[in-house]
Amino acid sequence: MSIVNKNKQPRLAAGHGATLFLMLLGVLSLPALLPRPTSAADCKKIAETINQEHDLIARRDLLATAIKQCPKDPEINFMQGYTLERLRDYKDALPYYLTASTLDPKHAKAFFGMGDIYMVTDKVQNAVSAYEKGLGIDPGNKRAAKSLESARIKLKALHGESVSSEEAATVLFEEKSKDREVSPIEATILRLLILFPGKSTALPEEGEDQLSIVGARAFTSHDLQGAVFEVVGNTDDSGNAKADLAVSRKRAEAVRNYLIKNCNIAAKKLRVAAYGHTHPIVPNTTEQNRKINNRVEFKRLK
Repeated sequence: MSIVNKNKQPRLAAGHGATLFLMLLGVLSLPALLPRPTSAADCKKIAETINQEHDLIARRDLLATAIKQCPKDPEINFMQGYTLERLRDYKDALPYYLTASTLDPKHAKAFFGMGDIYMVTDKVQNAVSAYEKGLGIDPGNKRAAKSLESARIKLKALHGESVSSEEAATVLFEEKSKDREVSPIEATILRLLILFPGKSTALPEEGEDQLSIVGARAFTSHDLQGAVFEVVGNTDDSGNAKADLAVSRKRAEAVRNYLIKNCNIAAKKLRVAAYGHTHPIVPNTTEQNRKINNRVEFKRLK
């Protein structure tokens, strides 16, 4: 955010330039640029001004000042919740969404934001309720409708009910594609599951075939030229935690190494993460479910 002073200023005497510069540093900070509100219209103007700031840290700081000036403005509270959520500060983001929904019970996006945070923090029943309230206000929101479907499937799994492979894929993709449009090419990567038999860490032939197709067409796509992906290893819960963590890391490394060596993917585009058996897609209650959980998947970092 910048200021252009179009008014001519009187010439300064020598030696006064440095003093004026130091004064400007203190006066022209970002929060100081916000108009002082005297009405709801002024708060709306502040929100419009902050909306022009795209740097998340600067936006967060501007909103912190704006909330002090307009504590009962639902949109400013929502904007701070959304900004903090994008910064992965979920604990601090949630109260702003709650405040926005209390100040304006018809603020559908505030309920959707609450639902997203509840999903990330594994409060799935709360997520279902929040999405349902938001969709009651804005029934045409397709992203929220998909999020509700995902939350209901995940809640079903948490209750120990049978979940199909198709339902598991729905949850997996929905959780990875929150709050942004996903291109068909990126969707190909995010939906990809490389399954490993038992506790094996060797990349199976079927996995090599999948990676060769995706590696050639998706990771090298011009649309994803600057993208960075996390290669995430997982297991079922049939082993001890320490051993499963090691297995999951070796699986992720096997996939990453294959993409680098055989598909000419730059190493800097792929980072390894390992979760052992702590991130199942479905309950480890059947042999089919365990096969799904013994997987390597992908998450876009940037």
